[in-house]
Amino acid sequence: MRRSDDTQSCIRTALRRRRRALALTQEDAANILGMSRMTYHRIETGLRRIRLSELAVICTAFNCDIGELVQDGQLANAYVLAAKAILGEAAQ
Repeated sequence: MRRSDDTQSCIRTALRRRRRALALTQEDAANILGMSRMTYHRIETGLRRIRLSELAVICTAFNCDIGELVQDGQLANAYVLAAKAILGEAAQ
């Protein structure tokens, strides 16, 4: 298994745990995120990769840091910087 696959798996597990902690169904989460339940289901089960832009939106919607979903410290920092750039918050 490649490192990116390991990372995706860890993110999916953390995402599922966070959704459940918020007492949300997959349908609730999908509605909050503006996607179909099937799309969200595919993300959570690994049938569809999580895009960085989606991860940033998910963290905002689920009121959590990217670091809570991405376990690897260096990788989490890279995701945070990239998410800030996507959201227009990075210092240029």
